[in-house]
Amino acid sequence: MAEVLRIENLNFSVYETLRQASAGKNVISKIFGNLFRFSTLSSRHILENINLSLNPGETLCIGGPSGQGKSLLLRLIAGLEKPDSGNFFYFGEYLPKEKHSALEIALRQVGLVLQNGALISNLTVRDNVALPLRYHRRGTEKEISEKVNMALDLMRVSSVATNFPHTLSAGMLKRVAIARSWVMDPKLLLLDEPTAGLDNYNRRNLLPLIDNMRSLFQTSIIIVTHDLRMADELDANLIFLHNKTLTEPHSFDYWLHSKEVFAVQLFRDLQKRDGLY
Repeated sequence: MAEVLRIENLNFSVYETLRQASAGKNVISKIFGNLFRFSTLSSRHILENINLSLNPGETLCIGGPSGQGKSLLLRLIAGLEKPDSGNFFYFGEYLPKEKHSALEIALRQVGLVLQNGALISNLTVRDNVALPLRYHRRGTEKEISEKVNMALDLMRVSSVATNFPHTLSAGMLKRVAIARSWVMDPKLLLLDEPTAGLDNYNRRNLLPLIDNMRSLFQTSIIIVTHDLRMADELDANLIFLHNKTLTEPHSFDYWLHSKEVFAVQLFRDLQKRDGLY
């Protein structure tokens, strides 16, 4: 069976982002003037030589310090950003750079759940979850209702189906956002900091629900997280974004006992808190 995702030699720079945003408007020269003649900004890569592969039904966690580009990597995989260079393969199919867009990738059944959930404030939970199905005209209203009910049940948020987002706890918001993505039958689900801001109770309740998607539906999952213990609890490999590139994937236990300086630093607080050694 083909890999769910393969990325080869991905590079992404600040300059390319600005160039794309200002195409045809000469915004860069207006804002920065002669700075580009003398600075190295034009060659400042945020991500360099990124290589990654993911197998069907696999969960992979990506860790690393803040500001290294972990969430950016998810956005690149989801098509919200376009790479400078590199090759992307989704389910064995090569996607040319000129077709690298959110719509093209969503059509390949890739879902993204942002850290803040991005729910629509004036829609109920049920209507938020139904929104992508209605937008893409995926079934009759009866079929949409049945699929929404399945998603709400899967994430255990049926009890708040008629609530509006502002009435929900942080834990409930996370679950609803995941339900909205799952309703489109993603083969690959991208989660950005799903446990951020959650207390221990809500965290403990959320992780088994995420794992259920993998075990019941063979959904492949990539999770960006500062919650390193999650990799152990989900029996997932853990990789780190370090010095602009990705490490090799290894188990939580491997990294816990690693002598790599960056790993020792990242695990120090976890070791102190949980008494790990």
